[in-house]
Amino acid sequence: MRIAFLLPGQSRRPAGGFKVVYEYANRLTRRGHTVSVVHPWDCAPPGSLRARLEARFDPRVELRTVTYPAASKLPACDALVATAWHTAPWVAAAAAEGRGCYLIQGYETWDGEAERVRETWRLPLRKVVISKWLEEIADELGEASRTTRVPIGMDLDRFGVEVPPHRRERRVLAALELVRRHDPAVRASLFGTVTRPEDLPDWIEYARLPSVEDLRALYNSCAVFLQPSRSEGWGLPASEAMLCGCALVTVDNGGSREYATDGETALVAPPGDAAAAARDRRGAPADLHLGALGRGFRTCAARGGGAPPMSGVRPLSGICR
Repeated sequence: MRIAFLLPGQSRRPAGGFKVVYEYANRLTRRGHTVSVVHPWDCAPPGSLRARLEARFDPRVELRTVTYPAASKLPACDALVATAWHTAPWVAAAAAEGRGCYLIQGYETWDGEAERVRETWRLPLRKVVISKWLEEIADELGEASRTTRVPIGMDLDRFGVEVPPHRRERRVLAALELVRRHDPAVRASLFGTVTRPEDLPDWIEYARLPSVEDLRALYNSCAVFLQPSRSEGWGLPASEAMLCGCALVTVDNGGSREYATDGETALVAPPGDAAAAARDRRGAPADLHLGALGRGFRTCAARGGGAPPMSGVRPLSGICR
């Protein structure tokens, strides 16, 4: 089968939704499909050698650049897959009837007007959502019959426990000042795509664009991972950290419900309640780390299930047929 993914642009250091699409492209190719990834709007595909190595592109995956994603500029394919709300109308216009798919990894109202985003969900495309939360939104919009949930598979080769949790230093990511008032010895590590923020206190370590190896080491150096984002389609860093043995304190952001059950596999705080997150963090090392830690690890490890990473590849290829 010929499958083409239409990305909303480019990411020279693939992360988040881009990373998932590239991983799908690799693994669908290894299953015998012909796969293209299209980068529109004068945006080039990941160009540096380091980026290509970290994305681990299969050399058979076509990385195509187009000025804009009109049908005439897209590869001939049996399935054309939108990957963001502003790519969905292009796919709906270009794909032959029944050949258009829409991979939904988040409720992208943070990137567009809510009604415009919802309109793309109603397009005549087969929807693939990655979490129950997104499946519920599709149901509310009357799209249940055209929607299939395919959870993200965890990569057990890239992430895992190296340092036993009980031997790690106590670290935390967010609600930092509130926690530090109660425990001045707390240290924190942050990572992101931008340069170190100027207003970040000296006692907070910061890693910009860490490699997979550095990220695994960072996870294994921390006792607690705190996910503060208010909206996530899934929340890959949190589940990766759990796979590496971190206890999780998270905001109830939708996607976290796939692996974070309050008091069982994680401590869950209401959105925007930093005080609650701080209170949860203070109880985490003793209460959560010994009990829920193991359950959280098993929950995320089950996403790999001993099978190849990205366990949703087979269901996704079936939906595209």
